[in-house]
Amino acid sequence: MVLPSDPVLNDSVVVTFSKDIVPIMETYCYGTGGQNCHVSQSNQGASGDFTTCIGLVDKVNNGSMETRVFDPEGDMPPSYSLSPTELTDSALQILKLWVNQGTSCD
Repeated sequence: MVLPSDPVLNDSVVVTFSKDIVPIMETYCYGTGGQNCHVSQSNQGASGDFTTCIGLVDKVNNGSMETRVFDPEGDMPPSYSLSPTELTDSALQILKLWVNQGTSCD
């Protein structure tokens, strides 16, 4: 299992949606308090339900993860988020590795 605090990840690590990606989504993308983002009943107008693997895979496939998350000029997580507004380097590494490994929904 990969933890978001792992300092170094390499291609020998197998990233899974349920064990590795869901905790990142819970921390940065679902919202907190009364703010509900990227969940099935979003009250923030967020497009995409990231509680399901296919909802996140859709964002990988249409290029929005690349432009909104991986690009330093992207705006995710947004500055108005009540959750952390900047992904850690480790979280970004895990997401990129998952994408490079083919976005398995385990």
